[in-house]
Amino acid sequence: MQEVWLKVKEGNQESFMELYDRYYKPLFHYGLKIKHDRELVKECLHILFCELWEQRERLPVPRHDVRFYLFTWLKRIIFREDKTVYVPLDQLSEQLTERSVEEERIEIEEIWELHKKLERALSKLSKKQRKYIEWRFFENKSYEEIAKLDDVSIRTVYNVIYESLKRLKGDIYAFSVLIFIFSK
Repeated sequence: MQEVWLKVKEGNQESFMELYDRYYKPLFHYGLKIKHDRELVKECLHILFCELWEQRERLPVPRHDVRFYLFTWLKRIIFREDKTVYVPLDQLSEQLTERSVEEERIEIEEIWELHKKLERALSKLSKKQRKYIEWRFFENKSYEEIAKLDDVSIRTVYNVIYESLKRLKGDIYAFSVLIFIFSK
């Protein structure tokens, strides 16, 4: 990924899209762990990739994996953009204690592993099943919206998603991740 990062720094749009495609979903999952607001996380991801492109020439060359740099950047954007800074008094002391870099790194590794397992499970679905699952769970589209997007009946959408979930139940881990994401 270091090579792709260097090409982004040089202004290569294909490399930028490769970076976006590879990291969008894991960054989204990480953002949801920080702030349980899908729209805010999506907005912050948009800001992250816009800033990344605008500042590409000044980007550092990370000594470690690029993903740690991106995850940290996203976290800072979420804290910067979050307008609801209400913290209950009993949680204030928890938030004041700084997490170590190692704890951050472990959390990022766990999210990355979670993402890879979910991707492996989703790769077992048909193209149509995967598309519907992504629209429903990752893009939060209603059954009606999916039906309009794919020009099919709502019943077809229900059936495809039902069959997809039934197939994913075999991989209980992936199924539970989908349920976790959907409950946000």
